[in-house]
Amino acid sequence: MALSHLKENPLSRKKVSNNQVRGIARKRMDILVRLSEKEALGGNMARAKRYMTIARRISGRNKVAMPRGALYCRNCSTPLVPGLNCRVRLRNHRVGTHCLECDSIRRIPYLMEIKERRTCRQER
Repeated sequence: MALSHLKENPLSRKKVSNNQVRGIARKRMDILVRLSEKEALGGNMARAKRYMTIARRISGRNKVAMPRGALYCRNCSTPLVPGLNCRVRLRNHRVGTHCLECDSIRRIPYLMEIKERRTCRQER
């Protein structure tokens, strides 16, 4: 019975569920996004970009969506601060965010606000 020492290996890994892993990933991504925004406002764009890149890698690796409200360029991973490194325009029922680092444009529709405005008008 020379194989008895393999049954109780002290170096064996503890099982962690995917939900726990994703929860940890969400928390870390929230922290990194907040740090990135703080560094961008402080003027340290290189560090802010690095934090956002790490958060995006965690997102991709663990199949977790980026935190809501995290404004970043999908092309160059720069955290976008309106007036500092991005331009925001409202046009044709869309919010256009233009990154001034890489000149990419992100357009997001704002349909919910339009529908809400319609319901307010009908109630009058």
